[in-house]
Amino acid sequence: MDDRATILKIRMGDIDEYRHIVDAYESQIHGYIRSRLFDKDHADDLTQLVFVKFYKSLALFDSERPVLPYLYGIAVTELKMFYRSQKKGRVSLDHADALSTHDSIEDDLEQDDAVREALTHLTPDQRSAILMHAEGYQYQEIAGRLKKPINTVRTLIRRARLAARTHL
Repeated sequence: MDDRATILKIRMGDIDEYRHIVDAYESQIHGYIRSRLFDKDHADDLTQLVFVKFYKSLALFDSERPVLPYLYGIAVTELKMFYRSQKKGRVSLDHADALSTHDSIEDDLEQDDAVREALTHLTPDQRSAILMHAEGYQYQEIAGRLKKPINTVRTLIRRARLAARTHL
């Protein structure tokens, strides 16, 4: 079942369908958070929080857009909030070592903001294609998901890169 159909069922009251969204994307979101966070328990908590926030925002979510980039956006925001709370002195001794690299992680998050801002200047097709490509999808897979010829996908990705560079 595709994400659109799942989201429609959830909106119609079948909340058990939300499990399909979690099953489909949890490992990717957790991996992303875990790569930027050194504590597994906090990574688990933030991953869960991302899916809770997505569920709460389903009424406003445009089901024509892909789910995964939206989840990544929530994850970036939650990571920022986590690091801000850590920066304000709410750090446990368990996290002291992890925070020694805090500046590089915060720089990564700032760069993520710049990339997200650049993505807003792309067409929806360009944005979808470049994000899927960044996630490791092959051109053929992207073409299948977007229902576009492979040469169109190559052009979308090339134009997205050019447009994004002008806004970075």
